[in-house]
Amino acid sequence: MRKVLLTTTALVALGGVSAASALEIGGYQRMTYSSWDDSATTESAGDNDSKFADYTRFQFKHSGTSDSGLGYSMFARINNVTESYEEIKLSGDFGKLSVGDYTQAGNFYYNSLMFDGKYVDDNAQSFSGVQQSAAAAIMAGATVGITYETPNIAGFNAMVTRGDSGTASVADPTEMGLIYSTSMGDTNVTTHVITATADDSTGSAGDEVDNLEYGIVVANGPIDVRYSNASNETKSAAGVTTADIQTSEYAVQYKVSSDLVAAVIITDSKDPKDTTNNPKLDQTVFAARYQIAPGLRFYASYVDFDYEGATNNSGSQTNLALRIDF
Repeated sequence: MRKVLLTTTALVALGGVSAASALEIGGYQRMTYSSWDDSATTESAGDNDSKFADYTRFQFKHSGTSDSGLGYSMFARINNVTESYEEIKLSGDFGKLSVGDYTQAGNFYYNSLMFDGKYVDDNAQSFSGVQQSAAAAIMAGATVGITYETPNIAGFNAMVTRGDSGTASVADPTEMGLIYSTSMGDTNVTTHVITATADDSTGSAGDEVDNLEYGIVVANGPIDVRYSNASNETKSAAGVTTADIQTSEYAVQYKVSSDLVAAVIITDSKDPKDTTNNPKLDQTVFAARYQIAPGLRFYASYVDFDYEGATNNSGSQTNLALRIDF
């Protein structure tokens, strides 16, 4: 992330920016190649099991402090032009208060390496009725809301967000999270729990959401062991659970050197409420990322999957990617 001072005559004249103002501009560009071998029979004539995917992110930050000690900041992120996150945040002894769609418990308190996307992203496989990561977030930037986060109290932080689903829906979501970190000698332990709820969007659509996620990370030296579990429920207008996707994720991450990090990630997901398709996914990922030079990274991952559902599919996928940070 680079800090760009907006002090030129042209910028000050156009935006009315004081010479003391500064904007941090950064991001990255990633190119991914994926190739897979599966048992799906859905390909059209001429299709092949490989693809290139491009991804570019720009981030903008600005912060300051008032004479009274109140901190204020803005943040904006643009992903591939079509997706964006924005927020304004105030901070002080009271904690942090933000308005926007970025700082939410589902975006910050999780420990899922699959949801994090630092090893496997642009996954070409999609499976109906299950999840590929143990994450309960239903907001995660999709809904603008107001968020309050407490200051750290004896290792605890809590966050609550109330979102606005817009004028066409009454399903204003609420997301709450609690995270706790402690140390025992050379071992660091972090645990979390997140709940995410939203009412039926119309009162009759049958899409009420009630999600729960919890997890733990135990780290010692170059290795950390992770577990997370998510239950993502959908309820009918009568309050009956119609879908309950249960996902567990197990992972071991090892820092081989200052430049090389490797991981093994195992995910299993199922929905026992769907007695028609009985969807179930078992997935194992072997992955690594390597820092070639400052700002230049190489990613490699191998995904083995077995899916049972409306259309069974099993096989493997290999991903290679280059990323440049700026």
